[in-house]
Amino acid sequence: MIDRSHFVLFIPLLVLTMALMSCQSKKTPEQVSEHFWLGMKTKNMALVKKYSLVNSINDAEELSQFENITDFSFGKIIIDDAVAEVETSVTTSLNQKKVDINLKTYLEKHNEIWKVNHRKTVLPLTVNQNMAEMFDDIEEITEELTGQIKESVEEIKEKIVPEMKSKAEEIKEKVIPEIESKIEQTEKEVLKKLPELKSLFDDFLHELEKSLEKLIPEQQQEEPKTQET
Repeated sequence: MIDRSHFVLFIPLLVLTMALMSCQSKKTPEQVSEHFWLGMKTKNMALVKKYSLVNSINDAEELSQFENITDFSFGKIIIDDAVAEVETSVTTSLNQKKVDINLKTYLEKHNEIWKVNHRKTVLPLTVNQNMAEMFDDIEEITEELTGQIKESVEEIKEKIVPEMKSKAEEIKEKVIPEIESKIEQTEKEVLKKLPELKSLFDDFLHELEKSLEKLIPEQQQEEPKTQET
């Protein structure tokens, strides 16, 4: 004879199991995304794995590489048959700086259950984090160089500028008198040459007058011939 008490215990258990399966299968892409990002935020690997495609996540090391996620929110949702995209905004904390990253949570439906493509979804997060770290390194180098430049400027003010002023004074005291002396000598040499230059100029004028005198008679002789014709 069949013991009905076993059925009494079995039926509620079956109903509960079916209810749980039904509940999980009825989760929308947004609900699945919310659980997924909650797992990412709390670094709960079990929760992340539960709502991720099996072949899209490796191990716990993938969570440890991310900076702290402080908040997340969702926007437009696109569902196309067995794939879905949920616009997602994730706020991360990197070196005490909050950074908002806009990305998409990619989901696929298998056996009527939505799962997140972990690797594809977190790729922009990884890239952005690497970029942020790179810019932080650049900023650190820039600050270091700026400090060195400031030190160099102080060194210039304290050491190099006085040296330049000293050399300028030396030039002023030594070179300028030499230049003045050369100018005076040049003026004297020019004065000495003036009589010679005057004589050369007079000769030039005399030769010019001779040339004109020769030219004028020739023109006067040609004019009558032109009239006779």
